[in-house]
Amino acid sequence: MKKNRKLLTLIISLLLLIGMIIPAYADEIDDAQRKLQDVSRKINQNQSNLSQAKEKEKTIMGQIQNVEGNIDRIETEISTLVERIDSLENSIKKTETEIVEAEKKLSNKTEILNERLVFIYEEGDVSYLEVLLAAADFKDFLTRYDLLNSIVEQDMELIASINREKKDLNNKKSELEVKRKELLSIQASQESKKEELDSEKEKKTEILNSVREEKSSYLKALEELEKTSQQLEQLIRNAQPGGNATTGTGTYTWPTPGYRAITSPYGMRYHPILKDRRMHTGVDIGAPMGATIVAADSGTVIHAGTMGGYGQTLVIDHSNGISTLYAHQSRFLVGNGASVEKGQAIGKVGSTGWSTGPHLHFEVRINGSYTDPMPYIN
Repeated sequence: MKKNRKLLTLIISLLLLIGMIIPAYADEIDDAQRKLQDVSRKINQNQSNLSQAKEKEKTIMGQIQNVEGNIDRIETEISTLVERIDSLENSIKKTETEIVEAEKKLSNKTEILNERLVFIYEEGDVSYLEVLLAAADFKDFLTRYDLLNSIVEQDMELIASINREKKDLNNKKSELEVKRKELLSIQASQESKKEELDSEKEKKTEILNSVREEKSSYLKALEELEKTSQQLEQLIRNAQPGGNATTGTGTYTWPTPGYRAITSPYGMRYHPILKDRRMHTGVDIGAPMGATIVAADSGTVIHAGTMGGYGQTLVIDHSNGISTLYAHQSRFLVGNGASVEKGQAIGKVGSTGWSTGPHLHFEVRINGSYTDPMPYIN
């Protein structure tokens, strides 16, 4: 009996203990689950923020590329208009010269005709018939007839010639007026296109200014530029052929003939767009939009295309591990795989990629890694 009572007491105690432990354990589980959910929410939020930031970055770069596409299109249209204006101006000058010469010829012929008319008027009492009847004999009559007939034909031809030249002169003057009106119209179109171009450039500046407003965007852009630089390094290493065959001369010419101002040197600098001190892997050479870029040395083009913040970028391999890089171009004059000679035109200065104005970003790379380019091109 006592044993049964002790067993019952033990069972009751165990049940009470379990009843106390289970709620406490359940509370710990609930707390852990709440913490896990909180962490999960934070992870999801961070992932969402990261995705939004990446999408925003893509949108900004997409906007820049779209604006740059418009700028390129408008510049091409302006170039076509300039060519038409030159053609019209040359044509107008030619027509004006032709009009002066035609007026001179017409004046000479008109003067001759006037002299003939004055003579006929002054000698009006002598008729063609009297001249014929004054012939000494039949032979003299025929001779006088032929001469008079020749004079009449010449007078008629002179009059016809004057009428033709007057008509041609009037046609040339009408043609000149049409060309002048077309020239004025095209010049107005050119001014309109220039305004449109300025507007697109302002859009790009506004986009870049909007990027300046957020530090996170700056850091992301810096990471993109640094990542692009690393991609270029790997691209160059992969594209450079093996061996020591030399295609370059070993001496380098200045890549922007006529423009030598360095707006940003090689080395650590305060980035003008991204507002942070970072490594500047080349030199920025100030030059106007469309200025010619030449190959610093002979070699082979191993890349010609868009490279992130570098914009439209061209890389030339000079063998022996040396290559040169030309960034922010408006357009290329050579393509991938092209063999180029030292001093050959390879592209045009632009402001593509992370750039606030036209200039050439020039780099020298050894086995893909950037180095100070000044000792090579000084």
